[in-house]
Amino acid sequence: MALSSEELSSISLDILHLFVRVAALGSIAAAARELETAPSVASRKIAALERALGARLFQRTTRRLKLTESGDIVLRNARQAVESMTVASDDLATLAARPAGRIRLAANHFAAHVLLPPLLAEFARQHPDITFSISISDSLVDMVSGGFDVAIHSGRLADSSLIGLRVVEFKRVLCAAPSYLANHGTPQSAEDLRQHRCLVHSSNEPTSWSFRIGAQIFAQPIRASLDVDSHLLALELARQGLGIARLARDVIKDDLACGRLVEVLQDLECVYSNGTLPALWIAYPSRQLLNRVRLLVDFLAATLNFRG
Repeated sequence: MALSSEELSSISLDILHLFVRVAALGSIAAAARELETAPSVASRKIAALERALGARLFQRTTRRLKLTESGDIVLRNARQAVESMTVASDDLATLAARPAGRIRLAANHFAAHVLLPPLLAEFARQHPDITFSISISDSLVDMVSGGFDVAIHSGRLADSSLIGLRVVEFKRVLCAAPSYLANHGTPQSAEDLRQHRCLVHSSNEPTSWSFRIGAQIFAQPIRASLDVDSHLLALELARQGLGIARLARDVIKDDLACGRLVEVLQDLECVYSNGTLPALWIAYPSRQLLNRVRLLVDFLAATLNFRG
């Protein structure tokens, strides 16, 4: 059941866009919030689309909407229609020398709260007609199904299907609050970490930490007293004296300078198991970028490289 040109012409682009986002999010209400419309209006539009096509597009369960076989077919066509119009709109804005449109951006907590606000403020001054929809997660999102244009991710770029620019490397150190060290002692070797409370990132070597001393790389089992999915939360827990954390030196430099945190085991270089350092990545799903997305990627790469 492919959509003919006549059928597509009778269905507005905003309904197709809504349908694509409902399919991606599995929820009419979530798509409505994202597109800044009322859920009741969105529901009526989806129902109108099903009536126009004479097919049921979603199976409705208690938790989320799931595409029917017909819905899968319509989704492929709808994506093409929305993407074609998005490219056309982007090209027209480029021709008019005034880039416009929305960029869907995914970022981890550190990038979203520390790096991006001043950068996006400057980018917005340069390109006031470009708007943003930002999703925050320390896990690398599925950019294709999520409909994201670009992601700012730290750590490793595990998804080999993505295009990634390695912008800045991070040197991590082990640190703890003076109160923690006063109560539990200061570790004198990597092996001592087995006896200490360690604050770990749940997606980043949660049961052992890798180190390098000279040319030797080894994995040290640790005792994880708390695991979290946010480096910023791990930092705050370390400040409160709850354990030893492994954090980027640039992130904690002010804490080290004022004595709020103390570096321990300074002879250990924190690395991944293959010896590499974590990095900040700018990732995108395809080399075929909209002009507005290319502008953002180039701006972030140049600015972050300069800062790094």
